[in-house]
Amino acid sequence: MFNNIALDVVIGLLFIFLLYSLLATIVQEIVATQLAFRAKVLEKAILRMLEDGKTTTRFPLLDRIKGFIEIIITTNRLKDKRFATAFYTHPLIKYLAEDNYHSKPAYLHASNFSKIIIDLLHGVDADITTADLSKIKDSIINRKLNLMVKPGMDDANPANQALIQQTRKAVVADPPVINRETQLFLLSVLYESGNDIKKFRMKLEKWYDDTMERASEWYKRYTQMILFIIGFTIAAIFNVDTIAIATKLSRDPKLREQLVQNAGALLEKKQQMGAQLQALRDNGQTNTSAFSDAKTGYDSVTSLINNAQKIINEDIAGTNSLMGLGWKGKKPGFAAFMGWIITALAISLGSPFWFDLLSKMMNLRGSGNKINIADDKPKNP
Repeated sequence: MFNNIALDVVIGLLFIFLLYSLLATIVQEIVATQLAFRAKVLEKAILRMLEDGKTTTRFPLLDRIKGFIEIIITTNRLKDKRFATAFYTHPLIKYLAEDNYHSKPAYLHASNFSKIIIDLLHGVDADITTADLSKIKDSIINRKLNLMVKPGMDDANPANQALIQQTRKAVVADPPVINRETQLFLLSVLYESGNDIKKFRMKLEKWYDDTMERASEWYKRYTQMILFIIGFTIAAIFNVDTIAIATKLSRDPKLREQLVQNAGALLEKKQQMGAQLQALRDNGQTNTSAFSDAKTGYDSVTSLINNAQKIINEDIAGTNSLMGLGWKGKKPGFAAFMGWIITALAISLGSPFWFDLLSKMMNLRGSGNKINIADDKPKNP
């Protein structure tokens, strides 16, 4: 067993960071759900693909700030962007949206992306799989969308009629719709496909998948910034001063030991939950209510709020009482402000990071087995 004061101080800090990171992560997920972060990041990715240079400002830093503000505040980013507007008025996109409030989908499969692009370039045609690429080529070269449908299709399928009407409203007839940068890329994809519509579709899907990989990184960057803001707010509300906490832990052996025990209990509880989830998976019971109850996921705003209240009322309240955190008889100063900054930076790393690190430190101390935390990570786009 490896045990000393410095290690116990570190474990105590990690435990506190973990508790507040759990709370911040839940709050962040509530904010992301209510403000449709995933749908906005997807929209940004679609704009980068279909509108290209029109989505940036002259100054990279200003563009970064603008992008962050647009994630927080709902704005009409499709204004004056005809190709992207036509894309989002396609019935398939509208059917994927949750409701009128969340009118844009948070997720889109690559096959749906390629279908919409081909519909807009080629025109709606039931025999698109056997068609050559001449219509698509003409649309790209002329930088126009093809809004024609095969005779009789508009009468046979109301969705096709809706596509024509909505897209014609979205696209001005005379000016070019496809910008130069996107035109060059689509032409390169077209020539690489030869005269094979299936290859063209596959290359469009590859383009989409590659962009979504980058969009996932955008989402992580935005959420980390949000986590920092939430973390600083939580640190100020609860007066979670990392500097003061470290000083107190270094001077009070009973307090260190109590926090180490609390950390071990929390990790043991997570280990038991992980074992329960794995047993349900092994038995093919992932769709049961028992699995849903056992999994600490983020399925709805209500469950998120309940999880946050539980963390505050049970874990954080007990720890704050033990540590003497809070505002009773205290006044903030510069040192406290710096302590909040450190706490906020720690929280911005996310609860999975602190779960893993705390588990490793407890293993080093000789207090238990490593915990598998894969099931405690929040869902990503």
